[in-house]
Formats: sequence, C-alpha cells, structure tokens
Amino acid sequence: MIEYPKINIALEYLEAAIEERELHQRYFVAMNLAGVAEELLGKIIRVVGKTDQLTNTANTLTEVQKVGIEHLGWEERSKKDFKTLLGSTKNSIKHMNILSDSNAKLYFTVEDESKWLIWAAIRNIDILEIYHSDPVKDFIEKYPESS
Repeated sequence: MIEYPKINIALEYLEAAIEERELHQRYFVAMNLAGVAEELLGKIIRVVGKTDQLTNTANTLTEVQKVGIEHLGWEERSKKDFKTLLGSTKNSIKHMNILSDSNAKLYFTVEDESKWLIWAAIRNIDILEIYHSDPVKDFIEKYPESS
C-alpha cells in the first residue's frame, strides 16, 4: 500500500483552491477544495493537541454572545450551533436530502465565500506553523484577512 502524508494532501488542496479561484474564477470548486483543506488541517491540529480555526472562531462567538445576551436580549446558542452556522455554506452545497435543497444557499457572494474558506485553511496552516508557499503568499498579499 502506498501512503501519502495528509498534510501534503491538504496543502495541495489549498493551493489548488487558490488557483481555481484566481486563475479560472471557479468559485464553487475553490470552495470545495478549500473546505476539504480546512477540515483536514483542522483534524491534524486537533490530533496534535491544538485548537483549530473553526473551534477558535466558535469560542470567540460564544464569548461575544455573552454580551449580546446580557445587553441585547439575544437567545443563547451552543458552540455546536456556531460551528454549524460557520459550516452552513459549505454544507449547503454538498448536501441534498429533499427537492427544496436543489439550490445552494449562501449568505454572501460565492466570490466572498470562496475567499473566506481559503482564509480559514490558511489560518489552520498558521496554527500548524507551516511555511507559506508562493500561491498562499500571493493570496495573502492580494486579500488581506480583513478584506
């Protein structure tokens, strides 16, 4: 049996996501590739005992909601609810259980959603302290994280 390091697979997916988005404007393909890279990198992060970007974001939202609950009357959501919300775009594309699921439902444009999913994967490579390849560096330069 031939073995391939999953970290290399994830990095290849990330670079392919950037290429599909930037060179070919295939945003849904980029979202799929970036989503797989982000998930795989997240699993690697958890295996080595660190916290992945999705969990970090859900933790931040959990803290922010405390202020919203206290001062704005927000309804409390669980960390799992936040993770579901954060993955809803990706899941809207890949899941179809009934006829009404025949269209992907995105909160923002596919161009923005694909950029944000690529950034999610990049945050995971940063958590792992992995060197940025040239395509990743170019993407970061073109799209600062706050954009």
